[in-house]
Amino acid sequence: MLPVKRIGAWIAALAGLCLLALASRSGVLPIALAALPGSLMLAGGVGSLLVTDARAPQHVATGAVLGLLLALPLGLAGGGALGLAAVALSGASFVAAGRLSIALQPPLDHVPAPAPSLGYSARVALDGAVLNVMTLLGPPPAADALRAAARESEAAHALFADRGWIDKPETFHPTPPDVDVVESSPLRVRGLDGEHLRFESGYDPDPDLPGRDRWLAYRENRTSHAWVLRHREPAPWLVCVHGFGMGNPDRDVPAFRVKRLHERAGLNVALVALPVHGPRAPTGFSGREFVGVSPLDFVHAESQAVWDLRRLIGWIRRQGATQVGLFGISLGGYTSALLAGLEDGLACVIAGVPPSDLIATNELLATSLERRIARAAGVDFERERAIHRVVSPLAVSPRLERDRRFLFAATGDQFVPIEQVRALWLHWERPRIRWCIGGHLSALMQRETRAFVDEVLVASFERPSS
Repeated sequence: MLPVKRIGAWIAALAGLCLLALASRSGVLPIALAALPGSLMLAGGVGSLLVTDARAPQHVATGAVLGLLLALPLGLAGGGALGLAAVALSGASFVAAGRLSIALQPPLDHVPAPAPSLGYSARVALDGAVLNVMTLLGPPPAADALRAAARESEAAHALFADRGWIDKPETFHPTPPDVDVVESSPLRVRGLDGEHLRFESGYDPDPDLPGRDRWLAYRENRTSHAWVLRHREPAPWLVCVHGFGMGNPDRDVPAFRVKRLHERAGLNVALVALPVHGPRAPTGFSGREFVGVSPLDFVHAESQAVWDLRRLIGWIRRQGATQVGLFGISLGGYTSALLAGLEDGLACVIAGVPPSDLIATNELLATSLERRIARAAGVDFERERAIHRVVSPLAVSPRLERDRRFLFAATGDQFVPIEQVRALWLHWERPRIRWCIGGHLSALMQRETRAFVDEVLVASFERPSS
């Protein structure tokens, strides 16, 4: 029996050839449209046969989705057996892409390794397709920008070492002042009536910090935003911290199941907008500036994120809250884990599918050519990792008890390497964790994850009196 890798790779290569052959019978326009998905499946399939590269299955997944969209109308328009084969092989390639990605996952102690199934493979393939599109649409940084970032990184490393911030990252984060003025206006989102809160962030980096002027030039980012649903009677609060590219209540409300949290769990809920996300985004792309070419962009973004969250939590406590918990997903999970090492008195912290080393993630997602270009421009990944220690959840000790720390993760996550989740779990002294069988994007939608979050909230908060 052929290994899974070879079977999946051959399916993808054949699907690409079949789609290109089908399009060639249908005219110039179909050939042009089929060039991308057909080439992605063919190249990804051949690449999976020849090398061990996480990008190859992602190419297959993207090509399979686009191929299905093209093969279906061409097949229905009289493609005959070739049309049926193109449709069937494109669908099979999507599942094969997930299985190929699962096969590349390293075996790790304390991390389950479930056998691939149709649903599991499809959920992992979805991760790969979306991640691949994001990577393909993002142009690589210019050499001049990389050289400027390297110079900024070198200056920052010298400053951080001199100030002692690398050795004691918590000293990098001053305690923010209380919020003096909060503007509130009614907001109805997906049938829920709440409030839109706005207050001045007040984040003002150290004058010597590289990248300071660039960061402060984002005028929209100077105002903090939160969407709040609260009960008339006293109730615990849950602050929800979204993932990269989110920050809009229309998306965040269903992602966090806010209706259930507010009405069934009896919680007051605050949805925050992270820096440069949602209404704080300087451009049309929510979160684009959060992870820039310079490692200082992420330092500023995370520093402001925890600054704003601490100010919001202070305001919540002055409303009479006796318990405040934190629930973050993806980038929000990272931010919540960092805040757990800076803020006292939290009732719980739930970190969902959280990364813990953005430098390692960037290295993993970059092509070998991109890594060579970066090193030639003077980029030093170890130096950047040292700089990121000031905003790393792995560099601070959590300030709440072990039984109030929780994580959930996905066994086939293509956005967050599973070793990063395990690293945070070990750093947190092995608290309760739930591994769902799926990918990053499907984690919050899976029944076992939702049940886990519900259990955690019941265990963490006192029930409001009825």
